[in-house]
Parts: sequence; structure tokens; C-alpha cells
Amino acid sequence: MVDPPRKRSAASVASSASSNKSRKRSATPTKSPAGGTVKPVSEKANKGLRHFSMKVCRKVEEKGKTTYNEVADELVREVLAERSDTEPRGKYDEKNIRRRVYDALNVLMAMDIISKEKKEISWKGLPSNAHHDLDMLKREGQFREKEVERKRESLRELLVQQVCFRNLVEHNRGGESKEDEKIPLPFIVVNTHSSAVIQCEMSPDRTDVMFDFSMPFEINDDNTILKRLGMNKATMPVLQEMLPPDMLQYCQEHGLLDAVTATNVARMPSDPSFE
Repeated sequence: MVDPPRKRSAASVASSASSNKSRKRSATPTKSPAGGTVKPVSEKANKGLRHFSMKVCRKVEEKGKTTYNEVADELVREVLAERSDTEPRGKYDEKNIRRRVYDALNVLMAMDIISKEKKEISWKGLPSNAHHDLDMLKREGQFREKEVERKRESLRELLVQQVCFRNLVEHNRGGESKEDEKIPLPFIVVNTHSSAVIQCEMSPDRTDVMFDFSMPFEINDDNTILKRLGMNKATMPVLQEMLPPDMLQYCQEHGLLDAVTATNVARMPSDPSFE
């Protein structure tokens, strides 16, 4: 026979409800791989561990060179002095503090922040990107130096071209120059062996010209031909008239005028390759 249900008093029902409510509020333990239970670590506990590790780090940084016992003794005194009466006993006992100091020092050594030789602990420094930043700055410096050198070379070529064009203008304006001796711009010169067979075709609108050479040939632009004609030289007074003072000073400091400076400029020397 089944016993009839017993009547429960109001006090017992309230007590049971309060007990169930307190069970729901408590954190549910998780099962460990071994079959036991692991209590969840609260965020407050994590903050406490980080805070304690920072204390150890600052302590070693202040001293520069120290030992485990020295750091542990000082932190034991500091933490016990800061402990309030509301905190549970045993939370900051000496044994627990020393264990945490030992763990924190091992972490700092693994991160290469400190080094240990026998019992002496030395501060090395917090990890940073200093080496990486230094390498990047070196590469950036090398790149900038190459860019500056490339621009100087371009400026040197522009100076030569400017001198060539100026000398050509002076040549074309000369009273002694005949009309057929004047050189118009732009132009190109194509040269090959005298025994080569050349076939030339031009489009109806005369915008495209096609050449077919039976032997190797060479194509030169107007700047190259003007340099071969000796028009790439000028005297210093002429260069002073052509260039602004600041540019002239910069070119002199970096040797950019060496390729265009001449004491006496000859007029259009003959080039054996074009005779």
C-alpha cells in the first residue's frame, strides 16, 4: 500500500523554495576529463592574478637585479599589510603568495622579459616591436636613398638635354648658319652598314613608317645625336644664366655639372660615325 501524502507546513514550503533558488544562483560546475568537477574561475579571480603578476613585474623592474626570495619577501609583507578583514582567511597566506611569485617569474622568463642565472634575476625589458621598427626604418632609408640617387641621375640627364637644346637654338639662330644647316626638332637617326638592303613602307596618311633591314641597325634620338655633335657642353657663365641660384648650388655640391661644364665650347665637331 502507498502511504498517503503528508501535509507540508507553510514554513517547510518556503524553506524548500529558498533552497532551490539558492541552488539556481550557484555556478554549475563543469566536468573535467578525469571525471571530476572543476570550479569555474570568476572574472574577479582572473583580474586578481593579472594584478599580482603586474606587481611582480614592476618589483623586478624597479630593482633591476634581484632574487626570488627578495621579491617574495617584499610582496608577502605588502599583500598581508593590504589585506582587509572582510577577505577570507588563507586567501593571501604566505605560502600561496610565494607560489604565485614563483609562477609569475617563470612566465616573465618565458616571455624573455627577465633572465635568471643561478639565483640572480635580471630585468631585460618588456617585449616590443623596436627591432622590427628599426628594420623597417633601415629599409625605408635605403629605399629613399635609392630614390634620391635616381632623381639626381634624372636631373643630370635633364641638364645635359637643356644644354643641348640651348646650344642647338644658338646654332640655328647664328648668322653664319645656312638654311639647310639648321637642325629641326624632333628627329631620329637610323644608321646601318652601307651594304645593307633597306625596304621602307609608309602608310597613306604618312603617320606610320615601316623599315626592313637586311643587317643590324641602330636608332638614335635627337638628344643622343646632339651629344655626339658636341652640343652637351657649356661654360660656367652660361650655366649661371640658365639655372636658378639654388639649383646651381645644388648641382655644384653633388657634381651634376661635371658632364656639361667645359672651358671652351667648340661648334659642332664632326663625328666620324656620320661622315
